[in-house]
Amino acid sequence: MIHLEFLGTGDCAGIPVYGCTCRICKESIDNTALRRNSSCALISSAGHKLLIDAGVSDIRHRFPPHSLDRIVLSHFHIDHVCGLFPMRWGCSETLIPVHSPHDPDGCADLLKHHGIFDFSDCLKPFVPRTFDDLDITPLPLNHSKPSLGYAISSGESRLAWLCDTGGLPAETLLFLKTWQPSVMVLDCTFPPLTEPHPNHNDITAALSLSSEIRPGRTYLTHISHHLDIWLLTGHAQLPTNVIPARDGLAITV
Repeated sequence: MIHLEFLGTGDCAGIPVYGCTCRICKESIDNTALRRNSSCALISSAGHKLLIDAGVSDIRHRFPPHSLDRIVLSHFHIDHVCGLFPMRWGCSETLIPVHSPHDPDGCADLLKHHGIFDFSDCLKPFVPRTFDDLDITPLPLNHSKPSLGYAISSGESRLAWLCDTGGLPAETLLFLKTWQPSVMVLDCTFPPLTEPHPNHNDITAALSLSSEIRPGRTYLTHISHHLDIWLLTGHAQLPTNVIPARDGLAITV
C-alpha cells in the first residue's frame, strides 16, 4: 500500500494571501484548518519515505536526519523547492538524492550550491524508475517550466501526482487512461474560467480530466483562495469521488 500525507495543498500565494480581506483569508488567520501551504506531499511505503516537492518552508524541522530516503521534484519553481534552501546547509554523511526534470536553469543557486543534496539524477518522461518498493513513471505536464507528474505504484496501489499543469499533454492523458490510477492528485487552482489557463487547471478542466481518466478518487490540490471562496458559496456540485484536499490530510491508496 501507498500512504500519502498532503503537507501543502495551496498555490504559490498560499492561504491566507498576504493582505487579502476575503472571507477565507480572514477566517484562516484564526482557523488554521483553512490555511494552505505550497503543494507537496510525503509518500510512505514499506518503511520508505519519499517527498514530492519541497515548498513547505519548515521541511528541515519536519524531517530529521535519515528520515527521508529521497526527494522527487515536479519542477523548479520556487514554491516547490524553497524548503530545500536552508536545509541544504545541514550536516549529513551522505547526500540526499533529489530526482527532477532536466532543467539546467532550475533554481540556479540551489543547483550550484547544493550542499547535502545530490541533483545529478534527472528523470525522463515515460522512462520508468524503481525507488525502493515504488515504481515511478515520469509524465510530462503543461507548464511554463519543464515539469513532470508521476505515476507511482506499489503492488496493486496506483497513484497519479499531477501538479502543476494546465490540462494534460495528449500522451500523458492516454497513458493515464490506460494505466488507470486508484487515486489521482490533480492541479485545480481556479474556479470556472472563461478561458483556459496555460499553467493550471480550473475546476471545469479538473472535473473533465477526472471524468475522462476515471480514477477511483481524485484529490484536488494547488488550490487558490479564489477556488476556496467558490467552493464555499455552495454552487459547487462535485462528484462524490472528487475531494478538495487539505493540508495534513492523510490517505491510503
